[in-house]
Amino acid sequence: VDFTEIHPLVIHFPIALFSVGFLCDILSCFFKKKGLELAGRWNLVFGFISSVVSLITGVVSDLHQTERVLHPFPLHENHAYLQIFVVCVFLSLMVWRTKSRLVLSLDSKPALIYLGVLGIAVGFLFYGSHLGAVLSGRI
Repeated sequence: VDFTEIHPLVIHFPIALFSVGFLCDILSCFFKKKGLELAGRWNLVFGFISSVVSLITGVVSDLHQTERVLHPFPLHENHAYLQIFVVCVFLSLMVWRTKSRLVLSLDSKPALIYLGVLGIAVGFLFYGSHLGAVLSGRI
C-alpha cells in the first residue's frame, strides 16, 4: 500500500468535520438548538477519529524524510508536528467537553473558552493543512 497516495485522500475528512463542527457549535449558541450542539459534538468525535487516520497515513508516508521527522522546530513551519499538536488540542477539547458535560451557551465562561480554543485550533488546522499542500507541491 502506497501511503503517499492514500494520505491526500483522507486528509479532507478531519478538515471538514472539525470546521463544520465548530460552525454547528457557534450556531447552537445563537439559535439555542440542541440538534446543532449534538452535531458539533459528533463532528468533533468523528473529526478526531478521521484525523488519527490522517496522521497515521501522513507519518508512514514521511518515514523516508528523516530530516523533517528529526527536527520538529520551529513548530509553525513543520506540517507534521503542527498537525499532531492540533489533533492533541482537539482530543483535549473532546475529553473536556465529554467529562464536564459542557453545555454551550454565550452566558457560560467555560463554553466561551471552549469555543475560543476550538476556533483557534480550527485555524491552526487550516494553516497546518496549507503547509502540507505547500510541502507536497500542490500550491
